[in-house]
Amino acid sequence: MARQLIRAGSADPVDPGLAPSIDAEPAAARRVARRWVLLLAVGWLVQAGVRAWFSSGQTVPLANPDESAYLIAARVLAGGPATDFSYSTLYQAGYPLLIAPVYWFTSNAVTVYHAVLLINAAVSALIMPLGFVAGRRLGLNRPAAYVVAMVAALVPAGVFYSEYAMTDAIYPVLVLAWLLAVHSWLTARSLRGQYAAAAGSALLAGYAYAVHSRGTVIVVGYVVVGILVAWRRLAPRRTVPVAAVALAASAGAGWLLDRYLSSTMYPEGTRDLTAQLKTTLHSVHGAINVFEMAAGQMWRLVLDSWGLAGIGVFAALAVILRPRFRADLRIMAALSVAVTLVTAATAPAALPADQSQTWASGRYLDGMIVTFFLVGFVVLLRARPRFILGCAAATAALTLLSAIIVSVYAGSSLPTGSFPTGFNFGEPAVLTSDWTSANVLVATVVALVLLAVWVAVALAARRLTGTVSGVPASRVLRGLMAAGLAVVSLVAVTEMTSHVSRAATPAQEERTTGFVAVTGLKPGDQIAVATTVGSQLPGTEVPYFLWAPQAFEVSWTELEFFNPAQAPPAGVNVVETGWPSGQPASAGWPNHPAGWRIVASNQGAGWVAWRKS
Repeated sequence: MARQLIRAGSADPVDPGLAPSIDAEPAAARRVARRWVLLLAVGWLVQAGVRAWFSSGQTVPLANPDESAYLIAARVLAGGPATDFSYSTLYQAGYPLLIAPVYWFTSNAVTVYHAVLLINAAVSALIMPLGFVAGRRLGLNRPAAYVVAMVAALVPAGVFYSEYAMTDAIYPVLVLAWLLAVHSWLTARSLRGQYAAAAGSALLAGYAYAVHSRGTVIVVGYVVVGILVAWRRLAPRRTVPVAAVALAASAGAGWLLDRYLSSTMYPEGTRDLTAQLKTTLHSVHGAINVFEMAAGQMWRLVLDSWGLAGIGVFAALAVILRPRFRADLRIMAALSVAVTLVTAATAPAALPADQSQTWASGRYLDGMIVTFFLVGFVVLLRARPRFILGCAAATAALTLLSAIIVSVYAGSSLPTGSFPTGFNFGEPAVLTSDWTSANVLVATVVALVLLAVWVAVALAARRLTGTVSGVPASRVLRGLMAAGLAVVSLVAVTEMTSHVSRAATPAQEERTTGFVAVTGLKPGDQIAVATTVGSQLPGTEVPYFLWAPQAFEVSWTELEFFNPAQAPPAGVNVVETGWPSGQPASAGWPNHPAGWRIVASNQGAGWVAWRKS
């Protein structure tokens, strides 16, 4: 009878081949399970290999001060020397804690950096098995869930940032794992499973808080879910205290580690992001800015997913609004949408007011881009045509509106010619094939054309009959759609890596490993940099984008800072100063004490190295 019901259920006109199957015999079920565990391991290895290959050309931190600060924080947690990052953003301890063990085995900067990128690749590739679990819970059979997970794991939001020693490398994995753990809390079949899921989801929420300020949104959302669980008895009430204790322990540990890093690396204090957020929200003009920022984030959520995440968002909204869906699905849909919208509004609102173009950066929603890409792909495979068309139309309307808003506050074209701009606007540059200035309207139209292609293929697959070489034509067409999505993502990551990461590496190597080599720096040398932390930099001082990666490169001691109008600190035998434009190298330290001589300089990079005789 059970098999008959399953067969009857699988005859749904949406897609007969996508209903989950049940294996009758326990022994056969175990063999199938082992086979799929092996396939998932292979998929994870493939994804990790893809990421390792893309990052293989990098040897030095490029996104500064972020990368250098995280790497130095890891060094501090491993017992190594710090560097003064006062007045900068607090780079939280969660990600450095993950990569700190590298320093137990080596202190060589290049080796450390390569090892960190390999850790990134291994963690980031977990999107694949997690995506498989998500696909199964959304109703796909194993083969379909496997394909969807492999394609979703190639989206640039889940791949590109693994090339950098930053929290963005692991954040999509963290978000997806947390959402799945919360869902397990609500749906696990055994009491033991619910307790484990309650504790696991709480630990992940606490770790998200320790990794990045965006994790605060996850913690707040998780607390709301916990209250709802206790109130509506969605899970045994005794699981709620377990979750509360685990959340307090993990978030508390993160808070304590942050305090330690703050006292060690930020002796003069950190940039107050909360104060910036309050300042932004203080006036009507600020509130309008927040709306504009959120629109920019939602614009990127659609563009960076080739349209699919937009379908995923509107599908989630439909689930929320329709009481016929199960309570667990409605809660998860509401949680995902709420985290997305709150993050879209608050994350960029904490940025300084002069960074308006980064309001349309795709980094802050990278975790939700991957998550909703998965949902959108499943919708294309399983939902009815009318539902797909409705979600697609709503996505197109939202994207066009948000593109207009982006054009108003950030400009009709976004610069992509330098490292920072290419890093922030890589996907628009790919969509417009313009690595100088990406046109907002063109990027939007191309993304919507891609969305129309995916929708057209999904609808056509429902109308096809017959076979191709014995394979149902509808399945072949869906396979072509998956292949098309994978190709678009791989081409995008390839272009972004070439034009951003690898293009910026040679110059950065010259400023870091090259600086150490030409100046003859070695363990035992003590270096001071002409920079007054927190002040406006005159021509004789070294800007942060030079000294931050150098502080990571000089792994045996802490960089010291001094005012070039004064003598360097006692014990210093190497000094780095700026090279004022249009002047000789010696103008970088015009009043240097006797006994100091220039040993190396680089006018293009703007630095001069001095050594005490």
